Amino acid sequence: MKRVLSFICTAALLVACGGNSGITINGDFGDFDQIVADSKVELRIAGQEESLATTTLDAEKRFSAEIPVSGEQFVILYVNDTPTLEIITNGEDINFTYNAETMSVDVEGTPYNAIMREFKNELNAKMEALYSCQSEEEAEALMSDISSYIEAKFIENKDNILALSLMQYIIYYGDESRIEEYFTMIDPKYEYTAQYKDYAKYIENKRNTTIGADLVDINLAQADGTMVSVSELCKQGKWVLVDFWATWCSPCRGEIPHLVAAYEKFAPKGLEIYGISFDRKGSEERWQQFIADNSMTWINVWGTGEDGKWSAGEAYNVNSIPANFLFSPDGKLVAKNLRGEEIEKILAEHIK
Repeated sequence: MKRVLSFICTAALLVACGGNSGITINGDFGDFDQIVADSKVELRIAGQEESLATTTLDAEKRFSAEIPVSGEQFVILYVNDTPTLEIITNGEDINFTYNAETMSVDVEGTPYNAIMREFKNELNAKMEALYSCQSEEEAEALMSDISSYIEAKFIENKDNILALSLMQYIIYYGDESRIEEYFTMIDPKYEYTAQYKDYAKYIENKRNTTIGADLVDINLAQADGTMVSVSELCKQGKWVLVDFWATWCSPCRGEIPHLVAAYEKFAPKGLEIYGISFDRKGSEERWQQFIADNSMTWINVWGTGEDGKWSAGEAYNVNSIPANFLFSPDGKLVAKNLRGEEIEKILAEHIK
């Protein structure tokens, strides 16, 4: 199967929609065996740490809470500090009940939750069919159907808050060439929200990885503390392959022999590899030993931040590895995500 599938649904990151009034949320977990009476219940806006309301379940495992949210919003319900349910509000009081028969939550008071539930159920059914298909041709046809379904649902809801949630599916399953087009369809009234801003940043970074884009510089430290920037290497007349990897990444390790062979062949002609490690904090010595053991004689720098995040890859939308980007001496992106034997083939086309 040509596409690697991942079922990713990230809760929307939004801030309050204004107004001083709020709504009441009534919940009933009576049929949920894994949740017990007297459990702590907390409500927060998705992506925020501040609590909107905190209470406990009564003897029937029910609760009622007033929250200062007057409009469209994504609210996360935590039970004993564990995120348990996402509730999409639209300014009306909400009642929900856990349904043991369907193992899901029935929500009343806003249409958004029902729409998303229907969407996810249909998408799950399509994904099940995809996982059980018998040929690559069948898989490609099913993947096309999934993409079309997601895009149609997005268009249907482009003017309401669901567009912010559905945009995540567009990014992962839709037509990559049309992601920016879909983003521009989202109603600008949501531009103050954190998720809208995140998508705007994603689009900006996506432009950075379009062939022909100018280099967004990276300046990181080698094992000895020496700082090295990609732009300085380009100024020296180098072709630079910026390679994001980690010792714990099996596909990354599989690419190393190809990189070693390519470096031996093309370094004399002006190639430099700028290897950015996303190894976990605390494994610096293992990283250095791995580099030595595998003859990775190019420039190697540490890319994991003190907070453990991959901030070095943000400008290139690197959320999975291996990933690499080839820049010309004049700082233009000429190729990306080179793999296996293709590495030498592409390098030969550019480095004479």
